[in-house]
Amino acid sequence: MTMLNRRDWGARAPRGAYTTLTRTRGVKVHYTGDHVDPGLVNDHARCVAVIKGIQNYHMDNNGWIDIGYSMMVCPHRTVFQGRGPGHLPAANGAGLNSDHYAVLGLVGTSGLTRPPNDMLLGVLDAIDYLREHGGAGQEIKGHRDGYSTDCPGEPLYAWVRAGAPRPPSGTR
Repeated sequence: MTMLNRRDWGARAPRGAYTTLTRTRGVKVHYTGDHVDPGLVNDHARCVAVIKGIQNYHMDNNGWIDIGYSMMVCPHRTVFQGRGPGHLPAANGAGLNSDHYAVLGLVGTSGLTRPPNDMLLGVLDAIDYLREHGGAGQEIKGHRDGYSTDCPGEPLYAWVRAGAPRPPSGTR
């Protein structure tokens, strides 16, 4: 696993203090809800720009203090720290954020919709990290399991519903 902290990916500073979160029932898995260029699979350098764009949207359009996700994962098994462990996410929906951390898989509604195995492994890495460092419980659910949405998309949600099995590594 490759983990990029906020400084490593050039995150903007949050506009306020995070609410502390010491324990959750688990993690909710998300997708972008937008088009993700399939070219990301062959061009890791573009992943940082996509993550920065999501942070900008959350802060500038949604008015949030920071990106809404706890962790984000690209197709190259790279885990990006968002709000991180111990901080309340904003992506699960009003009244639902204190129950689960939020992990984004960098797939969308069109283009790259099916998560490559390395992304699934990265999501599992992020979940393990949140369990070890943030008190995340055993639940792995999709965003739609608590909020009326199509998130995290059919392919990613099917994986979640199958119990988030560990795929073979090094395959796309």
